[in-house]
Amino acid sequence: MPRFKFKSARKNKFNFIKDENDILSGEIIKNTYSEIFSNKKIIIDGCKSIVDYKEDYLKLKLNKGFMNILGSSFKILSFQSERIEICGTILNIEFCV
Repeated sequence: MPRFKFKSARKNKFNFIKDENDILSGEIIKNTYSEIFSNKKIIIDGCKSIVDYKEDYLKLKLNKGFMNILGSSFKILSFQSERIEICGTILNIEFCV
C-alpha cells in the first residue's frame, strides 16, 4: 500500500506583518507601543495621561491599563499627542491591566 506524506508549509510567525509601516500606523498594534533604549530612555506611544510623577517614580495611564516606571532622575523630555519621551535611570517597568 502506498504511503502519502503531506508536507505542510512552514509557518512564519511574523507573516502577519506586511510592511514595517503597518506597525507604526496602528493597523496591527492599536494599543500601546514602547521603545526602550538601554535603561536610560523610554518612548511610549499610547499614553493618555500622567497619573503620578516624582523623580524616582512615574505612573502613566495607557490605552488599556497603567504603566509604573521605577528608577531615578526622571525627566519628561516631551509629551505630545499621546507620545511621551522620558529619560533617567530605569530600574523597573510594571504593567497593570
